[in-house]
Amino acid sequence: MIDEVDVERVASAGRAVAPAAPSVLVEEDFVVNLLETVLDYMLQTPVVVKALDYFRANRWDEVRTLDELDAVLSRYPDDQPGNTALAVHLWGYRYWTRAEQLRGLARYFRSIGVVDGASLKAWAHASEFRRDFEGRVKGLGRAVYQALVMRQGVDTVKPDVHVRRFAEAAVGRRLGDADVVEVVTRAARVLEIEAHELDWRIWEASVGGGLPQDR
Repeated sequence: MIDEVDVERVASAGRAVAPAAPSVLVEEDFVVNLLETVLDYMLQTPVVVKALDYFRANRWDEVRTLDELDAVLSRYPDDQPGNTALAVHLWGYRYWTRAEQLRGLARYFRSIGVVDGASLKAWAHASEFRRDFEGRVKGLGRAVYQALVMRQGVDTVKPDVHVRRFAEAAVGRRLGDADVVEVVTRAARVLEIEAHELDWRIWEASVGGGLPQDR
């Protein structure tokens, strides 16, 4: 459980983090959102960037809608060899489990009527993790959900390794994903900045070696 002492500790730590360069968080393209959702976790950022650049350079005109994505998915068997070939076709890497997750994500969103950018944005702003995403696609958890809704303009944070380390160092104990999101979001309000801005400040300071727990 997060209390006011926890929030103040994280806010105090946040005051010591330098403002970050502006960052564009929102992704308008529906298909890119689906691909980024299954790619952008537990992979190095340059790999994710290269994978999405490959898609934009080679498959953009082929896959502009959920129907067109489904048509591509249907050309490959839903097994390891088929998903490996699908992954190479879409983003140039052999991440077959991510291709498998893309199938599940596309299937889930179609089942609830999320079929384009507008319906994805509406879903993100009305959704809750446990009710609307948890357990829907194997391997996609809280951090993936948080990143997805942030790309739709929801003001929150992602409990990735950097934000987690920052929050846990400030409060002095281990935290679950939901607690990380809550304490950092509340701390941002204390600091009178948007939650996603504090998230970005932490990320930039962390990857730049500016946080004590990362030294």
